[in-house]
Amino acid sequence: MKNVLIVDDETSLLLSIKAGFEPYKDRFNLFTAEDGKKAIGILTTYPIDLVVTDIRMPEMGGFELLVYMNANFPAIPAIVMSAYGTREIEGQFESIGIIGFLDKPIDFNELFESIEEGLQRSSQSGTITGISVGSFLQLIEMEEKTCLFEVRAQKKRGLYFFYQGRLHDAVCGTLVGEEAAIEMVMWTQVRLSFKDLPVHKITKRINSELMNILMEAARRKDEKNQEKDLSVFDESIEETLISLNMDNDQLPPIEPQKAVEPDWIIPECPGPTVLLPKENQDVIEHRLPECDHPGTGNPTLKLIADLFKNMAAEMNGVMMIALMDMDGIVIAEHNPSKIPSDAFAAKSSMIMGLLDKSMKDIEGAGELEETIIQASSAWMVCRLVAKSYYIGLVVNRQSTLGNVRLVIVKYLDKIRQLLSRE
Repeated sequence: MKNVLIVDDETSLLLSIKAGFEPYKDRFNLFTAEDGKKAIGILTTYPIDLVVTDIRMPEMGGFELLVYMNANFPAIPAIVMSAYGTREIEGQFESIGIIGFLDKPIDFNELFESIEEGLQRSSQSGTITGISVGSFLQLIEMEEKTCLFEVRAQKKRGLYFFYQGRLHDAVCGTLVGEEAAIEMVMWTQVRLSFKDLPVHKITKRINSELMNILMEAARRKDEKNQEKDLSVFDESIEETLISLNMDNDQLPPIEPQKAVEPDWIIPECPGPTVLLPKENQDVIEHRLPECDHPGTGNPTLKLIADLFKNMAAEMNGVMMIALMDMDGIVIAEHNPSKIPSDAFAAKSSMIMGLLDKSMKDIEGAGELEETIIQASSAWMVCRLVAKSYYIGLVVNRQSTLGNVRLVIVKYLDKIRQLLSRE
């Protein structure tokens, strides 16, 4: 029989969950713990198949528990409960491998369904995605935590120090401050562990915003990948020449072509799931079963792309129109200028997420609907279509912005109707 562990510091909630799950005791065994320390004791004693945990708890909170599980029980999936959930926070938790997010106060039926789904997924996959450094840093910032934690990757190790959600310092080998922070963000296959806070004051050596650090790390990582691709290309050319019994000097030199991007594209900035390995793509596919990637032959995607072509015909200077989700994934697009839409989606989803959070902090501002960015040679308009989807549109400055916005509004309902089919 499966074993489920629920971790929460509200004793009354644990008692009510126990009572509510009594009729299902033949489906799974229920364990409870009031904080992370007690949860670890249960994890090391019993074969737990699924953990449901709150985040803010005394003694040892949910963050520390999730980090411990990632290092010691990576095969156990986890569901997070919180009274402070936002769409951005939910996306960040998904990006570090959490399979579900439940808002408090807890709805019993929703909790039961999430547990059943989690146990089924656990049986099918047997593992969860490891934590990415960038996603974890963003969660620490959003939760305004003060903490010191270690990052390990193969034989490398380093430390981050946060004070009230602000990144103060980082150390990695001979690197310190911002350079150390950037270096560790680029690491993969990491293990994280919280450390005791130091007794002495740590000097603040990082003054940049976390988002700028993530953007720079992603830019450098992209450069490294391009260099790696070029080296693989050179090796394949060498192998081909050998197979043809030819020497390099028998062919003219091949100069690698450098991609030219519009000058308004900002440095690479990962959205919530851009750093996810392939194993976690089921999170995206679960949300949109038949709409997971452009060009898969899905008739709905083709209809949306055709709508974008019609929209482009009613505007001047259209460079790209794309439907994207808040995780930075391109769903469908019309891209006559061949703009790197994946990079655009990653960056714009981050911007939309930050603006959405800012709107919630401004009393009376209401929900975010649209963002407009003016560059030296282009307009960028992002308009929400549904809860998790938005249109990203890029036009040159010869286009009339007012007409662009009117055309978007004209087609909004048609796009929503097509999305509702899924």
